[in-house]
Amino acid sequence: MEARLTGLDRFQALWQRNLLPGAADDSEAIHQRLLDGYGEAHRHYHTLDHIEHCLGMFEQCSHLVERPDALELAIWFHDIILQPGRHDNEARSADYYLELTDGIQSDDTRHLVHRLIMNTLHNGDSIEDADGIYMVDIDLSSFGLPWEDFLRDSRNIRAENPQLSDSQYFINQTGFQRSLLARERFFLSDFFYQRFEKQARANVERYFEHLDNSGATIG
Repeated sequence: MEARLTGLDRFQALWQRNLLPGAADDSEAIHQRLLDGYGEAHRHYHTLDHIEHCLGMFEQCSHLVERPDALELAIWFHDIILQPGRHDNEARSADYYLELTDGIQSDDTRHLVHRLIMNTLHNGDSIEDADGIYMVDIDLSSFGLPWEDFLRDSRNIRAENPQLSDSQYFINQTGFQRSLLARERFFLSDFFYQRFEKQARANVERYFEHLDNSGATIG
């Protein structure tokens, strides 16, 4: 059976490469904390499978980024805090990473990883460096999956927001999706643009039709 990218050996090697000289290595315990976090019962989309998918995308483009270790660390931590109804999960995830790495990783790495995690807010801020661009594209790459996979992911994301009525949820979600469609490019990097742009746009447009046919209020 092929080893999962989220396995302990890979994570330990990544963690150990980025330890300061003499720093204690708690990589096994930290890896278990990550597994526990992504295994929380209220998660349906932002699970270990999402991290596995992101790492798979990272494997394909890591040769194109400037600081691959920082990007890989950001992938691991970018959704570790997920509390339905809160709007600061990304910030709390980034802060959690900083807490775990205080004094054991370089401040340069820590600040970069923190910024990369915050890039996944997808709030429209301009991102011009390669690391940030690939972080954003990796996080959005599931939009470019085949339709049935995209629809499954959409249902799982809905399940993570039980505090919202259907009307509230679909207005919020489709508003975000419309903002992506309105961009000149859905994906910022040539790598992801060439591979997933057409499918991602087709998926979102088909999703709007799907919601309309189901009678959902989408704004």
